[in-house]
Amino acid sequence: MPRWVTGMSMAIIGAGALLLGARPVYADACMQEVWNAHGNKQKLTCSANDVTLSSVSKICVHVAPGGPQDPDGDGCQNPNAQGQLTCVSGQDFTFTADYAMPLTAQERVDLGLYVSVDGDPNGDLALTGVCEANVLTAANSSTFILSPKDGQANSGDICGDITSEATPQVFSQTITARCNDPEGDGVNLPFCTTWRQPGADTLCDTTVFTTAAQWDAYPGSPSKCNCGVLDIDVFTEPPGITVKKTASPLTVPEQGGQVTYTVEVHNDAQVTAITLTSLLDSVYGDITTAGHDDIVSTTCAKVKIQAGNVPDADPTTVNNPYVCSFTVAMPPGDSGDSVIDLVEVCGVDVNGDPACGDDDAEVTYEDTPANPNLLKDAVAVTNVVTQMDVRFNVIVNNPTTVGDVLTLNTLVDNKFGSITAAHAAGGGFEQVVSTTCGVPIASGGAGTLPATIAPNGSYSCSFVGRIVASPVFDPLTGAFVLTHIDRVSGTATDDDGKSYADPPLGNDATVSISVDVSFP
Repeated sequence: MPRWVTGMSMAIIGAGALLLGARPVYADACMQEVWNAHGNKQKLTCSANDVTLSSVSKICVHVAPGGPQDPDGDGCQNPNAQGQLTCVSGQDFTFTADYAMPLTAQERVDLGLYVSVDGDPNGDLALTGVCEANVLTAANSSTFILSPKDGQANSGDICGDITSEATPQVFSQTITARCNDPEGDGVNLPFCTTWRQPGADTLCDTTVFTTAAQWDAYPGSPSKCNCGVLDIDVFTEPPGITVKKTASPLTVPEQGGQVTYTVEVHNDAQVTAITLTSLLDSVYGDITTAGHDDIVSTTCAKVKIQAGNVPDADPTTVNNPYVCSFTVAMPPGDSGDSVIDLVEVCGVDVNGDPACGDDDAEVTYEDTPANPNLLKDAVAVTNVVTQMDVRFNVIVNNPTTVGDVLTLNTLVDNKFGSITAAHAAGGGFEQVVSTTCGVPIASGGAGTLPATIAPNGSYSCSFVGRIVASPVFDPLTGAFVLTHIDRVSGTATDDDGKSYADPPLGNDATVSISVDVSFP
């Protein structure tokens, strides 16, 4: 079946509406009632196939000019992204189209067409129920003919005929019908065609349906009609939801922090609004309420989203797409880890048909440096001229309040060498008389290495080093002066495997001694 994308002018649409607009929607009877109203008692069998309905083309689905479905303003719906004209399942829609009725015989007269417009609840196509009745006339058909064999052609008969030379007959009609497409292959159009054979002709001079008895388009005999269902190129629109989720910021420190997620919900339909029934996050739960699952605040709600992309005047809907956000307080985590959470949004259209869409976002924990430092001072224990024992206090700090645990691995001194055990002078290093550094706590020490230092904690120890040197005479002060400067360095790692050395794990200590002397 050919698809016709609306190029029909509003003048043509207006003409069709003028022709049939005189009768109100759903005012027409169907073919069996018209047949009986003319004094016929039989039940129509419609077993002949002389004239049928083969196609419906040049379809214009009527919409508001310039609205969301008609940006070019001609009053005809533009196809959707799939190239389809659409209607809302179970609801009425109005369309104008060309109906082609071909002939399989030599000649038939007074063609009529009945279209069921109530969804065919009786299941007999256009025989009973509510129909739109039409007859071929010069006003609605560019192929209109009156056959010379039509006995009433010169006696006021204005209903069109069909011959083998003039087939198919095509006429334009505007109807309001039920949007029903259970098979998904195009809206079902139940119909019945009617005609009479030459010689069985009667006067047909009505073009506006008022009563069944007055309407002249009915079969010449119980069999002279044909009924069926034609699938036209208008499709019911299934509901659809597309979700886009973003996070800001994309990273948080190891101690956690606030993250705001933005959720964009797009109603994919061009015709049908959709009402949201749930907005659920795989980590944070219901995002329409705050105060649970670390949700601090939210603007998200179960709203009704209009169809299309142009602002809608309907006050019960929100514009499409609908955008909201929610903020969460992420708990502490390890550097490099991430939280990937998915938001699923579900809703229903006006027919209660469901649809869902989802999207996720990722937020990563980044390392918070421990920034450790080492402090050292010296206190003289024995004050001698050429030899002195000095206690060196060593403190390694992990000043981070919330962050990584620091692991202290080694402590060495550039003048005394290893300070984790007492040793004699030698090998280029001075003597360590005693130490608590790297010594088990049970032995009175500060603890063996490696040693862990919690955030905002420290490791403190001391060692006594023996300095042996000759003071230098200072003639300005008249004293012998001895200055000793040495540096303790350490190595450490944090939870994330990051290594620290000197600097920042290094510090100097200075010992000075001045001995006054007198000369005879």
